[in-house]
Amino acid sequence: MLSIDDLYLPHDQQLSLARSHPQNPLVQHRGQPSTHDIALGKKLFTSIQDRASNIKIPSYDKSAFNGQGDRRPESEWETINDASSTQKVEVIIFEGWCVGFRCLPHEELLHKWTEAKAAAESDGEYKGQLGRLQFENVQFVNEALKDYDSLTE
Repeated sequence: MLSIDDLYLPHDQQLSLARSHPQNPLVQHRGQPSTHDIALGKKLFTSIQDRASNIKIPSYDKSAFNGQGDRRPESEWETINDASSTQKVEVIIFEGWCVGFRCLPHEELLHKWTEAKAAAESDGEYKGQLGRLQFENVQFVNEALKDYDSLTE
C-alpha cells in the first residue's frame, strides 16, 4: 500500500512553492495537486514495474515542522524486493484523495468556477470553496494535475 501523501514535496520545496505563489491559498500547505514529488513517484513506479531490487518506498512525516510535514530521510524508508525477499512485489495499492483526478479542459473549469463564483456572491448559504477562490489559483492546481497522469496510467 502506498499513499500519495508519502510523495509530498520535502518541506523546503513546499516552502519554495508557497513563496513562489504567495497569492494562492491552495499551495500554502501540502495537500493539493502541485505539492507532490511527481518525479519521485515516477521513479518508484518504474522501479516496481521493472521488478528492480532494493526499492526504497518513500515515507512522509506529517508531524515534522509543527505539522507542516517533511519527507523522512531515505535511511528510514522501507525497502522492498531486497535480497531476503522470497517474492517480488507485484501489486501496489496507490491511494489518496486526488489519485485518478484528471485535469479539466479550460472551458469546463472556467464554467464550473463561474457558476460557483455566482453562487458564492448571490447565496449567503454557499458552502463550497471553489467560488471563493481566484480563477488563476484554481487553474494552477488544475494544470498541475496533468503531471499526475503519469502516476496512474
